[in-house]
Amino acid sequence: MATSFKNKAVEELRKTKNEQRELEASAHAQSVAAKYAKNVANEKRIADKMARIEKGEEPVAVVQLAEVEVAVVKEVVEEAVEEVVEKPKAKAKPVIKKKGRPAKAKK
Repeated sequence: MATSFKNKAVEELRKTKNEQRELEASAHAQSVAAKYAKNVANEKRIADKMARIEKGEEPVAVVQLAEVEVAVVKEVVEEAVEEVVEKPKAKAKPVIKKKGRPAKAKK
C-alpha cells in the first residue's frame, strides 16, 4: 500500500533525477561542442601547415630553435661532464668470525 508521503517522496525523487539527467545532458552537449571546436581549430592549423609545405615555405623559427636547442644541450652536457667527480672506492669490510657452538667433528 502506498501512502501519500511515499507518493510525494517518489515524485520528488523522480524530479531530482530528471533534473540531474538534464544537467548531465547539457554538460555532455557542452563537452561535445568544445571537442568539436577544438577539432575544427586543429584541422585548420593542419591545413594551413600543409599549404605552407606545398608552397615550399619552411618555417624558419622552427629551424632556428632546433639549432639553439642543440647548442644548449651540448653546453649542458659539457658542464655535467666537468661536474662529475670520481668517488673514492669503499673499503672492504673485515670478515667477522661467527660466534656460537663449533660444528661437531666428523668421525
